[in-house]
Amino acid sequence: MPNDIDLLIKISHQTYREHYQYLWKDKGEYYIKTSYHEAAFKKELQDKNVGLYLITKERHTYGYLKLNFDAPLNDYTAQAAMELERIYLLKKATGKGLGKAVMNEVDTIAKNLNKKVIWLKTMDKSDAQHFYQKCGYAVSDKTMLKVTGIYPQFQQQLIMEKIMST
Repeated sequence: MPNDIDLLIKISHQTYREHYQYLWKDKGEYYIKTSYHEAAFKKELQDKNVGLYLITKERHTYGYLKLNFDAPLNDYTAQAAMELERIYLLKKATGKGLGKAVMNEVDTIAKNLNKKVIWLKTMDKSDAQHFYQKCGYAVSDKTMLKVTGIYPQFQQQLIMEKIMST
């Protein structure tokens, strides 16, 4: 995966611009520049608690997934909970079943790790929450983004969780 850092950077920049520019006063350029760069991905790739997975189909890469394997949530310990931190798909790949296939793979990873819950954060005004609901996630809490440059009306995030069946 270290050889894929340039690809991860490219995908991050493109997907973020395609899906999240509306949140930011500067269209997200400062966030992209400070979050999705070589050093950041090198750090994530060295972290044993982080899983980065390229999303490919028919030899084309359409996005990537980031999981935090041991990530506590409320009453769930780190050993019991896993966070789906990012699922970034290029706009041209959305609506074609690829996201659903990735979410099924996330479930499989969680089951293999004996996780009791998978959780994620999504913007409360985003259509993504409906996709997550279709995948079995339910809103469990809310939080606020305290990041300079986001329009105030977009600072609220939903915390969604999926309880894994045993």
